Amino acid sequence: MKLKIFSKPSLMLLIFLLSACSLQAGPSDADITATYQVMVNKAMNEAVEKITQEALLNPSATNTEVPPTEVPPTNTEVPPTNTEVPPTAVVETPTVFIPPTAAPVLPTATFKPVFTPTRSDYNCQIASAAPAWNASMSPGVDFDGRWTFKNTGSNVWPMNNVDFVFISGTRFHGDKDIYDLPKDVAKGDSVEFIIDMLAPKEPGTYSATWGLKLDGSLFCVTTIRIVVN
Repeated sequence: MKLKIFSKPSLMLLIFLLSACSLQAGPSDADITATYQVMVNKAMNEAVEKITQEALLNPSATNTEVPPTEVPPTNTEVPPTNTEVPPTAVVETPTVFIPPTAAPVLPTATFKPVFTPTRSDYNCQIASAAPAWNASMSPGVDFDGRWTFKNTGSNVWPMNNVDFVFISGTRFHGDKDIYDLPKDVAKGDSVEFIIDMLAPKEPGTYSATWGLKLDGSLFCVTTIRIVVN
């Protein structure tokens, strides 16, 4: 589009002003320059106003296209989540073998317990005894308790004052607990007692204690023990 600095009305005004000036006394150079500048400024303002109006009436002539803003692609990829649960390690507990506690084995007694006499004038020695210690018997079997006592003291055992008595334990013998000496027993002599007995009917280990007794004092004691099975 060409810019017209002087429009037609403006040019006519300029000619009129110049003619008027020529009829009057000659204008000065300063007046001519000022007049010219006013006309130029007015022409410029009119030209700018016209361009603005044409731009408003024809907006398509103005390049109003805004270049698209390039948006960088967004990386929306989500890395896979490792949801695998690692296996739990199983710790094996070692089996500790604890050996069973063995019950202490008591030694089998092979002796016949004898009480120490309380008097030196009455003393004894058990020369023999039956049954043997821990003898095995059948339930309810009949057997004999047999003892031989030797007088090792300084006094005679009078038959009227010394007795063979049941002290404690299992009553293998029945109801009789006291047996008289069959005779007086001098120093160095022996006396034998034989008592009929019966083993218990239930399996188990049983024992009985007997002894010689003088005026209420025991001075020779012995024990038998049997095993019923």
